Amino acid sequence: MKKNIYHTTIVLLLLLWIPVTLDKIINFNNFQSGILRQPLPRYLTFFVISFLPIIETVTITLLLIDRLRLLGLFLSSILMAIFTSYVALAVIGTWEKLPCGCGSVISGLNWTEHLMFNIAYLVISLVGLTLGIKIKKDSISQFTIFKISKSNYQKQKVSDR
Repeated sequence: MKKNIYHTTIVLLLLLWIPVTLDKIINFNNFQSGILRQPLPRYLTFFVISFLPIIETVTITLLLIDRLRLLGLFLSSILMAIFTSYVALAVIGTWEKLPCGCGSVISGLNWTEHLMFNIAYLVISLVGLTLGIKIKKDSISQFTIFKISKSNYQKQKVSDR
């Protein structure tokens, strides 16, 4: 059951990150102008414009590679926490007027809907990360038990001779 939920979280995250990232890359001018309209310091806007598509692409790649998936879930959780915090600040009215710089995937949502969407995906990321850690610990424990059992069996075989 844990593994099914874990794999479902991976699929859901890929269904989010792939189209969002592709939209940023394909419609880079729109992404850039959307970020430039945000109430962020210029140095931060240029950092976001330059590195967010790269970070999202790395996240997708890590989620696709089994042995690096936990790192991808961690990165996804961090990104979703940052995005969710930013949207929460918009919802509580931190800025007088805030244009949405979102891509085509969620551009039709208002700020409150956007916050709910982000919270849901933050939870999905955290559930995937938590389950991934538990599954990894369980597999390490099972391997250790198997190794100890095998070792004890071999010792017993040697002593029987």
